[in-house]
Amino acid sequence: MTRVHDVVVLGGGPAGLAAAIALSERGRSVVVLERGRLGRQRVGETFGPEIAPLLQKLGVWNDFTAEAVVPFRGVRSAWGSEELATRSSIVHPLGEGFFVDRVRFDVILADAAARHGAVLREEMGVATIEEAPWGVSVHAREGVEVRCKFLVDATGRGAPAGAVGSHVRRWVACDRAIAIALRMTPPAGRDVEPELLIESAEEGWWYVAPQPGQRLLFVLVTDADLVGAAYRPEPLERFRAALERTRHVRGLFEGCTIEEPPRVARADTGMLVPGRGARWCAVGDALVAGDPLSGDGVSRGIRSAIEAAADIDRALVEGADVLPAPATDVAAFLEGHLDRRARYHEMEARFPEALFWKRRQPFDWRSAPITLDPRVILQWNGREPDPRAIASIEALVPPKALASTLDFLRTPRPAHEALAALRSAAPLGDRRLLLGLQALAVVGILDEQAPGEVKG
Repeated sequence: MTRVHDVVVLGGGPAGLAAAIALSERGRSVVVLERGRLGRQRVGETFGPEIAPLLQKLGVWNDFTAEAVVPFRGVRSAWGSEELATRSSIVHPLGEGFFVDRVRFDVILADAAARHGAVLREEMGVATIEEAPWGVSVHAREGVEVRCKFLVDATGRGAPAGAVGSHVRRWVACDRAIAIALRMTPPAGRDVEPELLIESAEEGWWYVAPQPGQRLLFVLVTDADLVGAAYRPEPLERFRAALERTRHVRGLFEGCTIEEPPRVARADTGMLVPGRGARWCAVGDALVAGDPLSGDGVSRGIRSAIEAAADIDRALVEGADVLPAPATDVAAFLEGHLDRRARYHEMEARFPEALFWKRRQPFDWRSAPITLDPRVILQWNGREPDPRAIASIEALVPPKALASTLDFLRTPRPAHEALAALRSAAPLGDRRLLLGLQALAVVGILDEQAPGEVKG
């Protein structure tokens, strides 16, 4: 008879491995399915000091500090000005953070999970997930079926969410951000300062993070549609060209030796809807992903995994099928995160016409009046939205949600129905969504008609 495990975890990154540790140390049988190789290279190598109590809780703090981590002693940033401003880690109430080798960090977590009894299976891509009498059946593309009572989705931001049985899930992406990363070795004799360098540019923003072993990681955060296929087939040349337009980052780049070709990873802010269901839950970036500028993605992911593990363990004890709502209201967190991001991006005013910045700098929606009559009839006039005209609207409403709402409004609809459709596509606050609808009418994309005056 095929064994039914307590939990299957999809994804072998920090959140998935943290869930595996937290569950297996409670005596639960856990299988981790990783579609690639465990410990593969990932972006996300700068940890704030809030990671310390989480790693202590997982029992890996000593292993972590025994590694060659680089202390995170401050940030130098050219944001809103060409001149560098410096902020020391001493102002953080928890002190210094860490620059880490992500491969080694993930291996530390994988080793801890294995010590507690978790089974780790690599190169196991998932084809389908089905409901079953025992809970969930996971069918891998390799023809393997793994049965479990509960499923943890830790596949990362925007991974193909698909369905769990009959329950459809979708990823709500609030932007188009990607991260293009290049790992470098500085010339002999040049010391690597234990500080993060951030510099904004017309096409996005850069950061340079020290790495253990006297290395540097250069990362450009931009929007996918702004580069298109530009980083293929000549990614290095395009990367160099963008880097040459910086003032401070290029100084660190000079004389460095390239270790590997540039890597491109998703970096969009967004959330999974729904984030939990019968016999399953999402954790880490698979649940909600913030802007890379926040720098807390790994810590937040591990925290969500530890909380989910406690909920699953309790459900197994009580024989429950449905997990309680997560401790953090995901939609409220995401909306607050977008608001904080907007405030920070508003500090950069040197690129007023650049699409990257317009998409992250909404008009003053916090105090803008709502004038849209709920009875008015709205209809898309068929005019294709100009990217620059709707850029600040996209700072309020996710791009795909805007597109689906315009499609819904090919037929005339009352404003309250349009809002309901938009809310279904992007479950954020009504004020944000209403102002987005209102702005679409202001820029001439939606036509407004009084009730009873709908054209045939």
